Amino acid sequence: MPLSSPRIAGVDVARGLALLGMFSVHVFGAFEPDDSPTVAWQLAGGRSSATFALVAGVGLAFTTGGRTPRVGRGSLAAVTARALTVGLIGLLLGYAANAGGLQVDVILAFYALLFLLALPLLALRARTLACVAVALGVVAPFLVHLLRGVLPEPAFDGDPTLLDVVTDPAGLLGGLLVHGAYPVLAWMAYLCAGLAIGRLDLFDRRTATRLLTGGLALAAASWLACSLWLLRWGGLERLRQAEFPDATGPHARDEVMWDSPDGGTWWSMVSRAPHSTSPFDLLHTLGAATALLAAVLLLTRIALVRRALVPLAAAGSMPLTLYTAHVLFLATGALNGSRDLQYAVLVAGSLLFAVGWRLTRGQGPLEAVVAGAARRAREWERGRAQGSPPEPPVHRSEPTDLTERTERTESQDQHR
Repeated sequence: MPLSSPRIAGVDVARGLALLGMFSVHVFGAFEPDDSPTVAWQLAGGRSSATFALVAGVGLAFTTGGRTPRVGRGSLAAVTARALTVGLIGLLLGYAANAGGLQVDVILAFYALLFLLALPLLALRARTLACVAVALGVVAPFLVHLLRGVLPEPAFDGDPTLLDVVTDPAGLLGGLLVHGAYPVLAWMAYLCAGLAIGRLDLFDRRTATRLLTGGLALAAASWLACSLWLLRWGGLERLRQAEFPDATGPHARDEVMWDSPDGGTWWSMVSRAPHSTSPFDLLHTLGAATALLAAVLLLTRIALVRRALVPLAAAGSMPLTLYTAHVLFLATGALNGSRDLQYAVLVAGSLLFAVGWRLTRGQGPLEAVVAGAARRAREWERGRAQGSPPEPPVHRSEPTDLTERTERTESQDQHR
């Protein structure tokens, strides 16, 4: 299992941690039966999916030149093919999620649109991308709030499927952009931040240290500012009156603090609840995701730690496969009566499968599908540009946005 590079191991471990965090939120939910927030929601709610999106941006940067952007038509074709393939998998997964009655918002269709909207940004430098990410973190929530009254809402309930592409394309687009659980217009902040990080020299300890310091500062500052507004300046009561008028009882405050508002009023912009899509939520989770990635990059510079985290890195190298598998597992309803056991089975099964598959087969099965689509798109574009038929497929590992960066990609980046 090639985990010699601290950068690759760090990115994969961060993605593996994000996966386990998303699993915990999907298994334990947001609130206990007594209406108090679950530990999983308090720790991983919003932060794990933000890390997932940020690290996807890092992977996208790796596959388009690393520190020096190299974005030709072949690269654009490959990214487009990856996005469409991931989107197709997400729409197919929607059937299982809906049939199982899951309280899980499948993220893959949102990811597909994120990648497509990122195409014009791939040639930008790290500083520009970082500025775009912060600007989106501040401005995009207000745009999402405004556009919710303009763009059509989806006519379907639950997760989107292939049928919705035909029967409700406008609603599907509106749902992905602003109405859904991961509004792409705002979530571009995470992808841009990941692209910016992927354009940096992540082999440099100082770079990781600065990312850790900056991420912690952003997360803490946004959390503190929101806390002052809510708890000292009367924002909490105004938010309760505007968004949670029915919140009563001993855990009414918990509901206002931790439940995502519907966004019916502008007071939703002062919420810090996970997935509230307020500036405070976006900036806090953006900082937390950056800090987590940086901390793991620093830790995996230590060979002993890197070896100890091999199972997490293996899981993080095949997130598309494991994410899909966990949705299918939850859709069966197995072990619904014991959330602790259900989560333990998900974690243990994912880690064991990932390690075994990496040792025997390498690239994850769904990651191989995405890589194959990207490779064929790149070769088709190369053949079209040369005015000749596409070259026959080359049997090599193709890095993808949702899978491990290969040693070949890493080696190229080291020599730039």
